[in-house]
Amino acid sequence: MGNRIPTSRDLARLAGVSQSTVSRVLTNSPRVNAETRARVLKVLEEANYTPHALARAMKTGRTGSIGVFMSRVTSPFHSTMLDLIGRRLSDLGLQMILWNVEHDPQETVRQVIHQRLVDGFVFTSATFSSELHTLALSSGTPTVLLHRGVDDFGGDQVLGDNWQGAYDLGRYLVQAGHTEIGLVTSPISVSTARDREQGFRAALADAGVRLPQRNVRRGPFNHADGHRSARSLLARRSPPTAIFAVTDMLGFGVLDGARSLGVRVPDDVWVAAFDNTDMASWEAFDLTTVDQPVQGIVEAGIERLRHRIAESSSEPTAATVTKLSCELVVRGSTAHTPVERT
Repeated sequence: MGNRIPTSRDLARLAGVSQSTVSRVLTNSPRVNAETRARVLKVLEEANYTPHALARAMKTGRTGSIGVFMSRVTSPFHSTMLDLIGRRLSDLGLQMILWNVEHDPQETVRQVIHQRLVDGFVFTSATFSSELHTLALSSGTPTVLLHRGVDDFGGDQVLGDNWQGAYDLGRYLVQAGHTEIGLVTSPISVSTARDREQGFRAALADAGVRLPQRNVRRGPFNHADGHRSARSLLARRSPPTAIFAVTDMLGFGVLDGARSLGVRVPDDVWVAAFDNTDMASWEAFDLTTVDQPVQGIVEAGIERLRHRIAESSSEPTAATVTKLSCELVVRGSTAHTPVERT
């Protein structure tokens, strides 16, 4: 057999028994006599075959594996989330199978969903235009969305309260006296960008501060676009005195773009963002940002998925949407100015 994983037919042939007998040994059935059981187990040992996972799957209908769909796995935020998901699943004795939806063809992902290779699915990068999360849910496999939500999705969702977090940040900037404010965001194809922009705009509107289109820049969630947007906004004759970037990665680009023009942060312009990745606290950035409670999202989401897996044989309960609070973290990019409590 070489390096090929032995099949039940291979094992049956080596042991001189039927395939059904091998299955009974794997599931510890009492219908196999001691001599036959010993012979099959000896073959399993010689073949360096570990039957526990297969036996469990045959007996319980579960694989002990969770499928995780993610994009932009190299970004600071998503890499942190991936690490937390892997750690949590490992603590629970579960295995993680990762699919990068940016690089795996859609048809490949569809096949994965239909093959029922895992006990549950976790989506961390759902978009409004993608149908993969809905396809996963309709396959009958328990499915949960983390970090990004989708309107009218029929499954469970666990995410930060992005609208409220951005509203609090917008109010903070207005209370500090800023009236000419810039926004660096992305096309509204994901809930995080949409909710953050809407919350931020609502805070400014409630304070009577306009956000003119000339102060808005849209592009990808990356450093280069933040850099480009900052140079575009800050090179004007009357530039914004504060800029909100909807992710830390965009915020890092805004900081570097300002520096490239000789614009001082926070003396000439305040910069704030959203996510509170580890890099935001680095001295080179010292970025004021809204904390996305990624650990809480992961823990609550996986617990919800475990609940769904456990109830799969009974009448399922209604889908839930859980939102965790997002707190503002003030640092040097806004001059360490404290938040006014209302």
